[in-house]
Amino acid sequence: MPDVGGGARYGSGENDDPGVAATVKPTRRRTFLERSIAIISIPPIMTSSTVTAATIAPPPAMAGEMPVVTKRDVEEAFDDIRYELQSPGGVVSTLSRLIDSGSCDEVMQYTKESDAYFRKAKLGRARRMLTDDKLRKGDSIYISNAVTFDLIGINRASRPGKENKDEQLKYLDELRRDIEKFLELEGTIAIGDGESRL
Repeated sequence: MPDVGGGARYGSGENDDPGVAATVKPTRRRTFLERSIAIISIPPIMTSSTVTAATIAPPPAMAGEMPVVTKRDVEEAFDDIRYELQSPGGVVSTLSRLIDSGSCDEVMQYTKESDAYFRKAKLGRARRMLTDDKLRKGDSIYISNAVTFDLIGINRASRPGKENKDEQLKYLDELRRDIEKFLELEGTIAIGDGESRL
């Protein structure tokens, strides 16, 4: 391994002390990862307090396990989406106002922000609650991606030199329909008495 860090290389025999390796400023991603893995893999010193804490704490969720979801969780998640569709402060109404005002710069900024907080956060949360695998892994992802493309379409029609209000409104209408389609998925969630493990 070439010495690109400007100091002793970890694993070269020159200085295999992981504490020293951490002080060498890595200049390459691979070097950083090699040194980080070496430092992380050092076993911690077990004491009676750490063993006790480890046995008292609940085990981490397994990769295949789904969280317990209540009817209230589902209602809250889908109500958050309904708010964005129907409320004067939601994504659809806000975009409509910005488009009507002709503020293309604000429309472009808002569509970028909306993808993160609306599509990724709100639609993503509701999507994970779907109990039907086909809907959770197929249709809901398709609709979520359609929302992204709607926002991209509005953004493109707002760019300098390409401003087109008809295109903005066309994609806004598609956004509205895609959100309505996503809301229809709420009725497919199977919740038992009180709680259900999805």
